[in-house]
Amino acid sequence: MNLNLIPAQAKNTGNYFCTWDSQCDHINTWKDCPNDFTSRDAMCEEFLFGESGLLNSFDGVRKDLIVVLDDGWDVPYGAKDTRVFGSLVADPERFPSLSRMTPAGRLKALSQRIKSLGYKGLGLWVPSQSQLMTDSKEISRTPEEERHFWEERAKWCYEADITYLKVDWGAHHHDAGYRAMMTECVRKFSPDTAIEHAFAGYPLFETDGYEITREKTDYLKNVLPASDYLRTYDVVHELKYASTVNRVSICLKAAKGCDCETVLNIEDTALIGAALGCSIGVMRHELEKKRKYLPLPPRQVSESVCALRWQRIAPPFSAGSTELHISAERLKDVWRCPKRKPGYWPDVTEGDYYVTAPAAVSRNMPLPKVTSKGEKPYVLCSVNPENGALCVAVTPRTFVEGIDITPLADIRVKGGLPDKPIGIFGRFESLCIEFEEDAQGKKVFAQNMLSDTAQDITSLVTLSGKCLTIPGRVMLSVGSPEEPEKGIPAVVIKLFNKN
Repeated sequence: MNLNLIPAQAKNTGNYFCTWDSQCDHINTWKDCPNDFTSRDAMCEEFLFGESGLLNSFDGVRKDLIVVLDDGWDVPYGAKDTRVFGSLVADPERFPSLSRMTPAGRLKALSQRIKSLGYKGLGLWVPSQSQLMTDSKEISRTPEEERHFWEERAKWCYEADITYLKVDWGAHHHDAGYRAMMTECVRKFSPDTAIEHAFAGYPLFETDGYEITREKTDYLKNVLPASDYLRTYDVVHELKYASTVNRVSICLKAAKGCDCETVLNIEDTALIGAALGCSIGVMRHELEKKRKYLPLPPRQVSESVCALRWQRIAPPFSAGSTELHISAERLKDVWRCPKRKPGYWPDVTEGDYYVTAPAAVSRNMPLPKVTSKGEKPYVLCSVNPENGALCVAVTPRTFVEGIDITPLADIRVKGGLPDKPIGIFGRFESLCIEFEEDAQGKKVFAQNMLSDTAQDITSLVTLSGKCLTIPGRVMLSVGSPEEPEKGIPAVVIKLFNKN
C-alpha cells in the first residue's frame, strides 16, 4: 500500500520566502565588495529571475510560499538616506524590463511573473513611512496627505494583485497608530492584501530579562488588531530559538486580551511555527552553501520545507483564539560571541550574551511534562482548532560550548484524538502522547516530512490504552531522502484501525 499522509494541496497559511538573507549571502560570495555595495544592492531582476536566479528553487513547495521582495526593490542602487524608502515604485535600473510601465503596472508584471513560476503570490517589503525624499528634495506631509499616500499605494496593490505587505522599519517604526492607518488604507482599497506589522525591537532586547516595558505592552495591544500577521522580528541566529520562544510567549499572552484574528509570524524558526500554529517567513536558501565570508555554516533548507508541508495538514491559527499555557520555568541560553570582523550583523562586541525563555509553551492543550538528567530542551506543542491535528517540537538550545544543541529528554504530552494526524519535530529520548480516547489495537504509520510515502512502525513503538510511546531513535529510522544526522528530524504520524 502506497500511503501518503501529507496532502498535495497547499493551504492559505501566509507563509513566505523573504529575500533578505539571500541578498546578504549574495554579496558575501564576493571577496572585494565596494564599500557602498550593501545587501539591498543585490536586489535586481537578474538576481531573482536569471539563469541561476534566487527563485529557481523551492521545487515542490512553491505553491506554499509567497515571495516577499525585501529592502531595496524600490530605491536606486547605493541608496543610503532612509528618507528615499517607501515609494513602492519598482526601481527602473533594477528592473529594466518594467521601466516603461506605470507604478501599478510594474507591480502587476512582477506579480504575474512570480506566479508563473508556481509561487502563491508577490509580497513587498515596505517601511512604516511614506517616501520622505525624492530628487534630493525633502517632503513634508500632513496626516491627511500621509493617508492619501497610502490609499494610492493600496490601490496599486489591488490593481497588481499584491498578496502581502511586510511593514518593517521606518520613521514610524514604533508608532502603532501610524501602522493602524496603513492597515485601514489597505483593508479599504486592497482587501485581499494581507498586512504584516512587527513586534519592534533590537535583536537582543531580551538580554536584560523577560519583562517587557509598558511601552512595548501598549504597542502590542494597539498593533495586534491592525495586523493580519505580526512578526516577532529579527533575532540573532545563535540565539534564535530562545529569542523566538520568548517573543512568541509575550505576543500570544498579549493577544489573549485583544479582539483580533492576528496570526503570529515567527520568521525563519520554522519548527516553532509548526508547533505553535504560527506562520513562517523562510529566510534560508540553498545559496547559503556558496557563501564564503560569513562565520556560520549553511542552514538546512529541508527544515523549512518540513514545516511548510506539515502546515498543509495543520495551518496557522489566530494568536488569541485558543487556550494558552506558558511554563513558569525558564531556561537560559548563552551565546559566546567571538571577536568578529566589522560589518557582521548584529553589531555587538566580543562577549557573552544571554536570553531566557519559557521552558514550554502549549496551545489548546496542557503543558508538556519534560524530564531530563541535565539541561532541558524547549518543548512546544498545540492542537490545531481547525482539525484537531497535534504537533510537538523539541527545539535546540545555545550554550557556551556551542549552538543548536538539543539536550535529550523524556517528554509526555496530553491531548488530541487517536484518529488525528500528529506532527513531531526534533530529537528526544522518548515521547509519550496520551490521547483523550483509547487507541488500543491500532496500527501506527509514520512518514518523514520530506517523503511522500508512509511506513508501518507499529512494531517500533508502544501503544497501550490511551498512550503512544515513541523512542527517539524512531525519528531517525523513518525513511528520508537526507542523512538522518543532518538537520532536525520531522515526522508525521497517523493511527489506523487494523482492519
